[in-house]
Amino acid sequence: MQASEHLKHAIQIAADAHDGQMDKTGRPYFEHCQRVAAALTDEEAKTVAYLHDVPEKGHGWTVDRLKEEGFSQHIVTAVDTLTKRAQEDEDAFLRRVFGHPLARKVKLADLEDNLWQVNLSRGNAKKYEHALEKLTEWANGTLRQKW
Repeated sequence: MQASEHLKHAIQIAADAHDGQMDKTGRPYFEHCQRVAAALTDEEAKTVAYLHDVPEKGHGWTVDRLKEEGFSQHIVTAVDTLTKRAQEDEDAFLRRVFGHPLARKVKLADLEDNLWQVNLSRGNAKKYEHALEKLTEWANGTLRQKW
């Protein structure tokens, strides 16, 4: 499968996996995936953006199933990195994301969109602000001294 075919396939999977789900603003969840992908420039990152919540929120979807769908190991690993583990605390999750440049890029766009949604719905933004701050500090090289 070529890159553009991967992206089209990811869009279809995300649309199906999130069918009937709503985001924090009450809009279709798939729109969140679209906004995250739109914030990114390269096709590989856009593909991961569409798939980033599929294993966590898509009924019957796993990282292994994405691999079976023909996505590259790099894409699958990025999605797996963005999939929070059961019992994993937020800082441990963010540390994993830090170590994968593609996952980190998608997570930054994801956090920006989540923050926008929370602010729009007047929800609690602390979780997203905390994660965005840590990712940004890491990217600037200032977080290593603290962790």
